[in-house]
Amino acid sequence: MEKKYKNLVKPLIMRAGPEGLYPDMRIWMESKDFEGLPVHFSYGFIKEPCICHPTATIQDMLVHPYDEVLVFAPIDASGDILDLNAEISIDLGEENEEHVFYEPAAIVIPKGTPHGPVKVRKLEKPIAHYLVGLGPEYRAEVVPKKAATTMGLKYIRLIKPFRMARLCLSKKLAPPAAARLSIGGPGNADQIIWFFGDNLEDVKLNVSWGFYTSPGIWHRIGRGGAHVHPVDEALIFVGLDPNNLNYLGAQVEFALGEEGERHLIKVPTAVIAPRGLVHCPEITLWVDKPYGFIVLCLDAEHETTWLPPEE
Repeated sequence: MEKKYKNLVKPLIMRAGPEGLYPDMRIWMESKDFEGLPVHFSYGFIKEPCICHPTATIQDMLVHPYDEVLVFAPIDASGDILDLNAEISIDLGEENEEHVFYEPAAIVIPKGTPHGPVKVRKLEKPIAHYLVGLGPEYRAEVVPKKAATTMGLKYIRLIKPFRMARLCLSKKLAPPAAARLSIGGPGNADQIIWFFGDNLEDVKLNVSWGFYTSPGIWHRIGRGGAHVHPVDEALIFVGLDPNNLNYLGAQVEFALGEEGERHLIKVPTAVIAPRGLVHCPEITLWVDKPYGFIVLCLDAEHETTWLPPEE
């Protein structure tokens, strides 16, 4: 039987991406791939020191007509989600102010802010890098730098270490580093961080990064965790194998609609949850290898209405 919501389950597309942005193939999805959500998304791995965003010349910077968030995250699910083991720099603003960071971070790029390149100077092990652009498709003006590299603190507020995230759940880390939510089931995250608008410079976005290793239901509240949001959301399942972007390493059952229509996720996939659409329960059936999961919600907060248990 034809499934009513199959158009909302989108295997992630591996593409080269915009010319001169990254040196390697990446997952690249735009509004046309996301059922019209006004957002674009890219995910991939950095496996060795490199220059990106942009790569064409270190004398260039980028300017976007929308807000953007760049995330640099670890992929070792056996380690600490707060450890990156890398040295990365990014130049920000017309002053070409250089900022260096050593731990996982979200970099907020307000629209119109010159930025780049990103220089991955040192890397002990591969990491993940994903971007969220709050526009339906990638658009950028490449501009030459107006000044030599400078040092300063004018743009330091745009560097958001994972430790600044409001929510950090874990099955492994003890409080106060993390605290497990009572609604979490056995299939939920081992470790997760979550950025909201108030720690992303008031961008209309909340976004997460988490490690998942165990089978089981994700939520144990109400109707198996079934819920709705007043805004659009994309729920993105990604692999953590730096040598295979198309490998997830798990199988997850995901329900959509009041009917609870079930969909099996076996490869890196985005599930689109338009505003008002009931979604979940979410059940991890098996895990061969830890995988990652990204909540991409198009509002500063994550307002959720949980459906009550069926009588």
